[in-house]
Parts: sequence; structure tokens; C-alpha cells
Amino acid sequence: MSKIVYLIDQPLDDRNYERFGIGAWMKRNWGVEVWDLTPLAHPRVWTDFLESNRALKTFSDYFPIVSWRELHDRYSTLGKVDFFIDFTGDYWCSLRVKAALARRGAIRVTSAPGLNPLPKDHQHRDVVSRLRRLVSGGAGGATTRISNSIVCRLAAPFTRPGLVIVSGERSVPQKVGAERTLLVHSFDYDIYLKERELSSQDARVPPYAVFVDQDYCFHPDFLYRDGSFLATPERYFPALCNGLRTISEALGLQVKIAAHPRAGYKHKERDYFQRIPVEYGRTAELIKGSSLVVCHDSTAIHFAVLFNKPIIFVTTGELIPAFEGKAIDQVASELSKTAINLDTDLRKIDWQAQMSVDAEKYAEFKSKYIKIAGTPERPMWDIVIEHIETAVKSKATPKSGRCEPVSHDG
Repeated sequence: MSKIVYLIDQPLDDRNYERFGIGAWMKRNWGVEVWDLTPLAHPRVWTDFLESNRALKTFSDYFPIVSWRELHDRYSTLGKVDFFIDFTGDYWCSLRVKAALARRGAIRVTSAPGLNPLPKDHQHRDVVSRLRRLVSGGAGGATTRISNSIVCRLAAPFTRPGLVIVSGERSVPQKVGAERTLLVHSFDYDIYLKERELSSQDARVPPYAVFVDQDYCFHPDFLYRDGSFLATPERYFPALCNGLRTISEALGLQVKIAAHPRAGYKHKERDYFQRIPVEYGRTAELIKGSSLVVCHDSTAIHFAVLFNKPIIFVTTGELIPAFEGKAIDQVASELSKTAINLDTDLRKIDWQAQMSVDAEKYAEFKSKYIKIAGTPERPMWDIVIEHIETAVKSKATPKSGRCEPVSHDG
């Protein structure tokens, strides 16, 4: 039996189990081990997850790594592995593991999905962020971070990917040094393919707008940084709910909240959305059946583009100066829109004009960030697995060059 290892650095839940295609490998008789570096590399994130009442997706070969000793044990029992799929960032702990797997002959596979457009100054922002992290935490913290930075630079050449999975023209890597790229599509396109085959919304359901929540006030990803959250509940939710009610009244639409998949609102005592109905695990379905999508810059925008839904982009005074605020502006501009600040006088907004859809811009967005024309209309991981199985059978590293899109199949 062939074996593949997943490296992740966020606790494994049902959503990522599906998105990462773990079950798809098992169905094709691959042995799959998932090494979760979160407890070792990000203990605060791990603790937060366990204390938040969210459920881990556990199975016999899911290994949350809590110590270097556990990693040593994993290496000793691993056996032969041809590939490992890397969903971790580049930092000292993860690079050390990647280098160890590479020394054992495993080829690194990374995913570079198109996601969403980044602000034009994101490279400058990344440099500034790195410098801040280096000097934060006092002299001892700075020394540790500088040492880690040096280790990362030294290790990076030895952990270059052998295969990069890409979707959208903007995700095709230019300088990653990968031996080969495989053109597929974004994670969300798989969900779109399933939803496209299902029946349309019940005509008895009144028309509605859906707000795509990003859990800005509580999202666990902020714990990976300095621990400070992007927005404060006291300011964010009143502005948001007032904006959603204004849109509802102006357009004659009910409003629903598509909660972020990792949001824990149901476990909180306060009703932050002020009696606006909140639904979990139905984002694609809600967008498909909606008359309007209201959002920040969530990748769930992909569903709105694919289902050709009008989009209203919203921001707040807290978000505007942050990187995320600039990201909202950038995504909106790609679709010929301007983000609306919910902290301003909303009576001046022509909400009906916001219902426009620029078909040409939507098509461009799809090609840039979701799916390149000519790639297969099939589940993403089926394409990846078949490509890797071919490489395993040939007992050779994928040759240099770019994989050409294969023909449509279903």
C-alpha cells in the first residue's frame, strides 16, 4: 500500500478533512497519516480549539504532535513514503519536519490556490510584519525569532516542492522552484460542482440576502499572530447589523447570516447578530439560493461569482486601516465595486445600484482566482491523486515543466 503524509498546523475538523481530500486517498487504498503540528508549534491555538467546544476529526492515523519525541516516534514507524502534502507555513518547526521527510525521499506537494486578490502593497506589508515579529517580545524573544529566521532561510532550499497544485492564473507560482505544477481549481469549486447538480431553491422561500461572516472578532487565526483580534464586538456588530437591516429595508429582502465554519457563536451567551438568523455549514447553499450576497473579502465570494449573484462589499472604520480593510477594497475593485463603510451615513447609498453584476469582471475573476479554462470538471483531489499515482507507478520524480490541463470529463 502506498502512503502519503499530510502536514497541517491547524486542528483537523470535518471541514478541512473534506477540503484536504483525506478521505479521497483512503478510498483509493492509500495509507494516510495526518501530522498536526498545532500543539507543538502553536500551543495557544490548540488550547483555544479544545476549550471552544469544536470537534476534532479524529481517526487512527491522525497524530496531534505535542513534542519532538513524538515526532521522532513518527519518523521511526513511518516506513516508505513517496510524497507529503504540506499545508503548513514556513517557520522553524515546520521546516525542520519538512527537511526530515525530504531526507527520507518524500517529495513535497504544496497547494497554491488562487484564493482572492491581495492588496497591491502586500509585499511591503509582509516585510513590515516580519520585522515587527522579530523585535516583539523583548531581547530574548527577538534573539529567538532572528535565529528561527536564519534557520528558515537555510532550510528553505532543501524543502522546495516537487509538485505545486494551482488554481487560477494568479496562483501559478513564478519563483517557488517547483519541479512541476498541476492545474486544477480552488477547493470551493468542488463544492460548487456538487451544488450545481442539486435542485434550485424552493419557490416558497421568500427572497433573501445572505451575509458571509468571517468571524473577525473571534477568529482563531488571529492567535497565530500577536493574539490581538481585528475588530471589537462592541463596535463591529452594531455597525454590521444596522447595515444589514438598512439593506433589508431598502431592497425588500430578508437577511440571513452564513456563519464562518469555525465560528463559535452558538456557544456564546450574547446574540451578536441581534436576532438575524444565523446558519452553519450551508454557505454555498445559502449563496446559491440568495438574491444578494453581502460580504467582506471571504473566499466564499467564489460561490457568488460562480452562481452569478450580485455582491455588496462592506467594511467598517476598524477594518479600513488594517490589511484586511485594504484586501476588501482590492477584491471589490476586481469586480467593479466599492466597499461601503457601515460606520457612515447609509441613507446616501443607492442600494438598488449595488445590485449590478459585471459579467465580464466575473469571468475574469473566475479565471484569475478560481479555475483556469480547460481544466477538468472533476473533483480536485481525484485529479491530484491520479497524477501522483502515475508518478508512483513510474517510480520517478515528476519531470520538469508545467502540466497541461487535461480535457473535460463530466
